[in-house]
Amino acid sequence: CAFLLAERSSGPGGSKISHESGRNTPRLRALRASFSVATTYQCIKKVKSTILRYAMFSPGDMVLVGVSGGPDSVCLLHILAEIKDEYPISLAIAHLHHGMRGREADRDMEFVISLGKTLGIPVYTAKVDVPSYIKEKGLSTQAGAREIRYRFFEDTATSTGATKIAIGHTADDQVETFLMRLLRGAGPHGLSGIPPVRGKIVRPLISLFREEVLQFLQERHIEYRIDRTNLKPVYLRNKIRLELIPHLEREYNPNIRHVLLRDMEVLREEDNFIEKEVEKLYPLMVKEEGTGIIQFDAERLLTLPLALRRRMIRYGIQRLKGSEPLPLSFDHVESLLDIASSTEGGEFHLPSHITGRKEGHIFYLLLNGREKKKISFSYEIPIPGSVTIPEAEVTVTTSVHPSISLKTIREQEDRDRAFIDLAKLSSPLLIRNRQKGDFFYPLGMGGKRKRIKEYFIDLKIPRSMRDRVPILVSGKDIVWICGYRLDERFKVTHDTQKILEVKIERKA
Repeated sequence: CAFLLAERSSGPGGSKISHESGRNTPRLRALRASFSVATTYQCIKKVKSTILRYAMFSPGDMVLVGVSGGPDSVCLLHILAEIKDEYPISLAIAHLHHGMRGREADRDMEFVISLGKTLGIPVYTAKVDVPSYIKEKGLSTQAGAREIRYRFFEDTATSTGATKIAIGHTADDQVETFLMRLLRGAGPHGLSGIPPVRGKIVRPLISLFREEVLQFLQERHIEYRIDRTNLKPVYLRNKIRLELIPHLEREYNPNIRHVLLRDMEVLREEDNFIEKEVEKLYPLMVKEEGTGIIQFDAERLLTLPLALRRRMIRYGIQRLKGSEPLPLSFDHVESLLDIASSTEGGEFHLPSHITGRKEGHIFYLLLNGREKKKISFSYEIPIPGSVTIPEAEVTVTTSVHPSISLKTIREQEDRDRAFIDLAKLSSPLLIRNRQKGDFFYPLGMGGKRKRIKEYFIDLKIPRSMRDRVPILVSGKDIVWICGYRLDERFKVTHDTQKILEVKIERKA
């Protein structure tokens, strides 16, 4: 305030002076210097407050800073370099060349490498042909670049031992994301904005506006690079930044960015509460979970209120994709719920090779669900010993016991453990998947023969999962459909002398 007043008046009489004549007075130079220090101090103070509020760092963290060379990431790097000893943390830089923008992108990489040398911070770089990737995957330029970029950050963090990944998103990015998702269609989760912390990823600048970032860089005389594509209203985010927000500020509310940030804060807190409730309910909704697949009990899923059903679907997809973000529209989620509630079954394909499929009473979320390769496996089982069956995602362990009472067997056996009369087995003892013409004599059915195909249909085991069910075979005879039913011919009786215990441990 003092700075502005001094520019508008001079002396006790308060007579007006020109902007030019007042600009170089000693008083104004002193005020400018103090204003500069205050601005820089406030920026650093806000970043430190954000770090503390969201518990972004722990002592000893190695923080990989994503640096494009633009103002936001350069500001982030300089602030973290200045305050790193307070936490304490160590820093490294990650820079990805997207294979676009030609020589300009080459100069960005050179700039970041030079910046790392100046600050004494190691720099890790990579160059990826993003145009070829987005063409292959059928993604938009921004979606493909984002997917590649986050994968690069994660891989670099793993290879370097980094425990955190710092990204230079600002408060303006929050506002732009809110408006972009609002225009495209999103629920409370999407409208809650970019999370300040998500797994390893932290965003220390999330409370700073872009003008504060630029002011910090200007006052510190810090150089940065400009991506000229961000200055053109080509992509939706650029149009929102360059056209929509200025229009809303000019015509409707000059404080619109602060208003939207406040609304996002409320939505984020409510979203976090719902997310915790979904995490509690998730184990009750899921029958099985493995690599690239989640099996929901469709009937239980449909008992949830619609809001929780939608969130459960999103949560399942998040677990499948891991650290890679997948933007889901309202229509995506509704289409998956339509499949889950269908009595006829069906499937729906999302971006990034996610498939929702309903078979019987099971609703599946599958990663790379379009690939329907025939699965075939066969492993010889040692007695005693163990073997892992990667195709079925189980480990099979065998052990031999002297005869024990049938009562004890009944108390100990469960779906993943079977007790077999060892004398009735012949070599080789195998674990394999189903074959055409397979049949067995289910325990408890009075010696009635049943084809495996019919048995799987009766149990409503989805067709896509039948080839993954491990089957214990002695010679040419089926002994146990692992996890389901023992064959009548191999059960333990009062005459059994030695017992083979077979146990499967599922990977989850």
